Parts: sequence; C-alpha cells; structure tokens
Amino acid sequence: MYNVGIIGLGHVATHQIAAIEESSDFRLLAGCDPDTSRHKVLDRSVTAYARVEELLGHSDLDVVVIASPNRLHVEHGLQVLAADKWLFMEKPLAETREEFDLFAEKKQELSGNCTLALHAAFGLEMEWFCRHKDDHKARVCDMNTFAAEFYDPYVEDGHPLPRAASLGGSWMDSGINALSVVCRLIDAQDLVMCSSQMTRDEDTDCLELEGRVDFEFTRPVVSGKGVISTSWITGRDKKLTTLGFESSGRTIVLDHSEQRVILREDKKDHLLYACNNDMSRLTNHYIGAFKDLAKQMKTGKDNFEYCQQLHRLLYQAESWPG
Repeated sequence: MYNVGIIGLGHVATHQIAAIEESSDFRLLAGCDPDTSRHKVLDRSVTAYARVEELLGHSDLDVVVIASPNRLHVEHGLQVLAADKWLFMEKPLAETREEFDLFAEKKQELSGNCTLALHAAFGLEMEWFCRHKDDHKARVCDMNTFAAEFYDPYVEDGHPLPRAASLGGSWMDSGINALSVVCRLIDAQDLVMCSSQMTRDEDTDCLELEGRVDFEFTRPVVSGKGVISTSWITGRDKKLTTLGFESSGRTIVLDHSEQRVILREDKKDHLLYACNNDMSRLTNHYIGAFKDLAKQMKTGKDNFEYCQQLHRLLYQAESWPG
C-alpha cells in the first residue's frame, strides 16, 4: 500500500480523498493547505499541515497529490520531485508552454516520476465503452468524426465566479480533459489542429471564457475531423463526447456528466450503459485515475511522455493567432 499526501484541500481534493478511501492501493497520511479552515475535510487520523515544506518532511509518504491552484502547479510539483516523492499532478500541469518546458527540464535533472491525473479519461462511461468499443457496429477504427463539449457554469452576470479563479480559463481547465478523452480513442500523434478560436475578456484574469478547436486525424483505415469546445458562459454544466460512424450511420454519445453511453440510430436513442452507483462523477473519475496511478507506480513508468503530447496540443490551441 502506498502512503499519500495531498497539497491543496479545495473542491477537487474532496473527490480525491473519497477515491483514496475506496482504494486498496493507497492510504492518506497527510494533507496541506494554508487555509486551515479546509483541514476539516481530513479525517482525524490524517496529519494536517499549513506549509508544503512541512508535508514534504513527512518521511513515510510515497506519493504526493497536487490539487492546488493551477498557477502553483509547477512550483509545488518541483518541490515534490526534489523531495524524491512520486508526483500525482492535477491537470493542467502548467498554464503556459514555457512553464511546462521548465518543469520538464527540472524533472529530467531530478530523475523523478510525474503522473498527470487525467481523471475524465477514467469515467465509468469511458471504461465501459473502451471495453465494448468494437460492439454495436461502432468500431473505433471506423470512427470518422468526434465532437467534445465540456461546459461549466463558471460565469455569472458577466463575471467569473470565485471558484473559477484558480482554474485559469475554460480551455486551459477543460481542454486537457477533453483531449484526454479523445486520445483514449485516437492516438494523440494523429491529431492535427486546423483552427482555434478563444473568447477572452480583458476585464477578467481568465485566459479564456470559451474555446473552440478544430482537428483532423489520419489513421490507416478511416480519417476524419473533430472539434472540441469549452465554455464557462453557457450556464450549463454538461460534458459530452459524440462519436460519428459514417459507414454504419450510427452515433455514440459518451455522456460524461450523467455517466452513461447512448447509441443513436435512425433518429432514436438507445441506452447502452448507465452508472448504477451512488458516487459522484468526479469521485468515480478519481477512483479510475488512482487505479491507473497504482499500475504506473508498480511498473515504475509514469505517463509524463503522454502528458507532453496532450499539453503540446493544449498550448498550441491556446496560443493560436486570432
């Protein structure tokens, strides 16, 4: 069993803690947040710290989870690697390509391990579809379109809500989630970005309020096109990935919000899978992400190389001219 510490005890950490409690591979020993009012999310058996340095001084930790605001990811991540702990980093790893490159350089110098917590890619609906992806005349190799919509209601009366302050922007926060879902089905190296549109508001600190990125992909059997859109201004809390199969005339809808899979054929919807447990979507996501982390730690191989591929696409879209 691996001993865990968590840096940052906000909204995301509550789901990570719930996932750890469901795991037979991990045990939470310590948590850290400068806001001591957040320490109440920790069980009495878990040691609470106000400073990162104090948590990293806990000699029994094997892995440290970074759930602090995005702007602190690189700083905290490098501290974890320097302390010779396995790093489990909340997405995105860094807000800019320059910060990411700095982290990658330091990671190589420190010879540390870093796993990115691509939690959306481990939703129960994703796991089910990946097991049954060659059924229902909707083989992934025949897929020729995709449309990922990742929306959060983080803007009210034209102003980002306080919860959005640590997330950077809709594309930076959700684009990496959408990419992680798409790239479980299409190799990241096969995706080519065609265009990018980001909606920004100079009166806010957000990188972008909306983002739309168009892709093409080429594979041995079928090539195609796809789009990822993110938004904080629709007022919707909805996350969907729709897959099109022209050869069969079928559509598969991965409803990440409702944790279900729908087959759409002849203008009719057929439910193929629905989550039947009482845990929240995010808790289920992190249960899958921690299972994947355990596999990586047991083999000694992290997912950082894959993480680099996803972030290349993330930053390319965010910085696209116009």
